[in-house]
Parts: sequence; structure tokens; C-alpha cells
Amino acid sequence: MNATVVVPVYNQAFALSLTLFGFCKQEAPYRHCPIIVVDDGSTEPIEAVVEAYKEDLNLTYLRLERSGRAVSRNRGAAIAEDGLLIFCDADRIPHPQFIKAHVEAQEADPGTITIGQVREMYVHHPYRNRLKVLDNYLHEKGSRIPQYCQLVYQLFDSGGTGFTQLSWIAAFSGNLSLPVSTFREIGGFDEHFTEWGFEHFEMGYRCYRMGKAFRYEAAAVNVHIAHPREEKGFYQERMEKSHRYFAAKHPAPVVQSFLSFMQGKQSMQELLRYTSSTNTERLSMHPPLYVRITNF
Repeated sequence: MNATVVVPVYNQAFALSLTLFGFCKQEAPYRHCPIIVVDDGSTEPIEAVVEAYKEDLNLTYLRLERSGRAVSRNRGAAIAEDGLLIFCDADRIPHPQFIKAHVEAQEADPGTITIGQVREMYVHHPYRNRLKVLDNYLHEKGSRIPQYCQLVYQLFDSGGTGFTQLSWIAAFSGNLSLPVSTFREIGGFDEHFTEWGFEHFEMGYRCYRMGKAFRYEAAAVNVHIAHPREEKGFYQERMEKSHRYFAAKHPAPVVQSFLSFMQGKQSMQELLRYTSSTNTERLSMHPPLYVRITNF
């Protein structure tokens, strides 16, 4: 199966270099898959980082004026060939079986939207301690699944199949794959989302509304290099702004209530009440599942 990876990036030259290093470690023949790096108007030397890996990877560099993550992903996807489209953020180092796992998930369950396993690595001053970051990556240590991801992965059974109508809330565009044909059918990401927030959830919700199935593939791992946000209230402000647009576009009760869930004011079981799903026995075995604002 043909597979193309799209990596949007904005001023993350150091993180991108680690992510491309991870793609050099992919199992054969997957290390030769096309990778499209979409530079969203960075002031850091992104093109130089891409150039440094040109001998090792099948890379295409595309530079845009600053437009936001939704536009960047759409522009990268627009030049992908037919087959499987895999999204990986610039600060997510893929494990060696990352591409293989996404491809095999699609071959096993054609047409699904596949969510890989997101992990997070905490290293103090990663740039200064880059050898530790690389050692952790190479030996698959020093990372964990973030809280939000731990919660939403419970929406999938042991085989990876989503068993409730809330599976779309696991649609993380930093580690996600779907057929190119499906991406074009649904219209890609909504480009009205210009800041960090809900653009990936909104696309996931459209996929759900169009009857697309979701799958969780635990073997498709990439590792986010955790970094603090200097701006006070970064998550809260952007989430609220992004959710306003999401809720206006989709005035369904589950969408209206989604921000409260993300803010930890509502449990996942409470959110499920706004769907017509009845297959929720697995979740009923747990205490109320709450989330806190996090970078996933």
C-alpha cells in the first residue's frame, strides 16, 4: 500500500530534526515512504533541517505563508498520491514500526480512520539534553501515555475497534491515518481553525457523521517531546475560541458539551449521555473518567 506522511511545522527546527531522525529508523521498506514537510511560515531554518535529511529520506519541502495547522495539513495532503495518508506532528518522534503499523491497520480494516498511540517524553531543557532525548527514544524509555489519551483509548475494544459513538474524540492529528480518498471526500481540515484547538476533533466529528469507522492501533507509536507554554492561559484561551467555532458549526449537544469535558467539568460517561450509543458497558465499569487540559 502506498503511504505518504505529512508533517506540518512552525518554528520547531530542533524537534523536527529528531522527528526526521525517527523516520530514518523506520523498518524497510517503509523508510522510503514520501514525507511532505509543510513549513507554516517559520522564522527558524526549517528548510536547512529538511535538506540535511534529503540523502536518507524521500522528502518534499513545502513553504507557506503563516496560515495555521489546518491549512498546512491540507496543503501537504493535496500533493499526496492515492493510498494512505499519515499525519505526524513535527515534535513527535516515530517509533521504528510507526508507518508499518498504520499501513497494516489499514490493510486489516480498510477505510477506517486509525489513531496511533501518543506518548509523551519529559526531559528538562530537551535542546540542552538532546543526547538524553535520543537515548530515551532509541531504548523506548522515559515516556508515558498522557492522561487524555489514556481516557479516550478506553473507547476502543481489545482489537482496536471503537465501540461507542464518541470514538471521534480520539482523533489526534499528530498521530492519525486515513485513506487519501477519505480525506478528500470529507473535505480535509476546516481552514477556519487558525490556532491550536479543536480542528482535529472537528474533522473526526465529520468523519463520524459521515459513517466512517475509527480504529486504535497501539503499535503506531510516536513520542511527543513535552515543552512548557510560556504564555499564561495558553490552552484555556485557545480552546475556548476554537470551541466556539466548532460548536457554532455543529450545534449538537455532544459538541456543545465537549469543552466542559476538556476542562474537567464533566466526565466521559456524562458526555456519552449526549449520544445515542448504548454500548457503554465497558466504561460503566470505571469510576467517572475526567480529563484535565493537556497538550496531546
